[in-house]
Amino acid sequence: MPTAMLEVLANGAFCHVAARTSRGPHLTPLVFAYSDERLWLTTSRGSVKARAWRADARVAGLVRDGERVVSFAGRVTTYDAVDPGTWQRGIARSSALARASVRFTQKNARFFAGYAIDARHVPLSWTPPGRVFVEIEIERAVLVRGGRVRGRYGPRRDEAIASKRSFRRSPARRDAFGLLPADLSGDLGFERDGVLAFDDGFDVVVSAVGWLDDDGVIAVAVPREVLEAMGGTGNSGRGALVVERPSWWRAKRMTGAMLQGEAVVYDPAQVGSGSRSVGERIQRAGGHAETSALVRLAPDRVVWWRGWESGSRVVVA
Repeated sequence: MPTAMLEVLANGAFCHVAARTSRGPHLTPLVFAYSDERLWLTTSRGSVKARAWRADARVAGLVRDGERVVSFAGRVTTYDAVDPGTWQRGIARSSALARASVRFTQKNARFFAGYAIDARHVPLSWTPPGRVFVEIEIERAVLVRGGRVRGRYGPRRDEAIASKRSFRRSPARRDAFGLLPADLSGDLGFERDGVLAFDDGFDVVVSAVGWLDDDGVIAVAVPREVLEAMGGTGNSGRGALVVERPSWWRAKRMTGAMLQGEAVVYDPAQVGSGSRSVGERIQRAGGHAETSALVRLAPDRVVWWRGWESGSRVVVA
């Protein structure tokens, strides 16, 4: 793996990981560590991700370090102290697990300090007895800076995007951010940077993106090269956009929302009718028509979190 990628994986504060579910990709940020050429993180035993990975071990995600982003795809292995089915592989990987545990604790010491301050309010699922240790083996990855791929790891894909050929303004939909708790909707609704997971039915790709709310439909500017290199080249599928306000050290102050829904892809170079509208939306979302594609996300579900609290609402068009 190129040195620049290793630097991002070593220095990034959060890892956004996407698991495949019947509703589409489930995308959330987690603290993590990089050890023995693997990503290591924890999740609640009963979480959506933990349940999804029991059925499908494929995973996609990204790690960000300043302006550099590593988008990756790989496979998950879980280790659960109360699940006998994981004990044998845990014994086989005991040395790597021990090193990863030390690295995870050292790297995320500030969050453990935050847990100590909030100890009386931390739910059991957020404490070690309620967690599952997760190992991610990266199979493919790209290094992205300034919306362009600057480095690669693993097999090359480079498939052309199968864009929709015409674009028309969609009917206005209900504002998904209006379904969030009042103290979250205003703050998060004004953010314009996010992370998108797109599942075209074959591959899941996770990318740092810019976005805008276009009458309830979310217009997302995605680097074209990331879609081409990581396999998200179908012209439609399911998507999930995460908008958040992270805390550097205190989980109690982490807030965010994930919008899930149908996603359609438009490549300005391939769109005939409506190409100017596609380019305008890409630019307003913070991208460039020459290097970005537009993913139009129609939210049908919104999930939110604030510290230990979380909830979800169905978005009715």
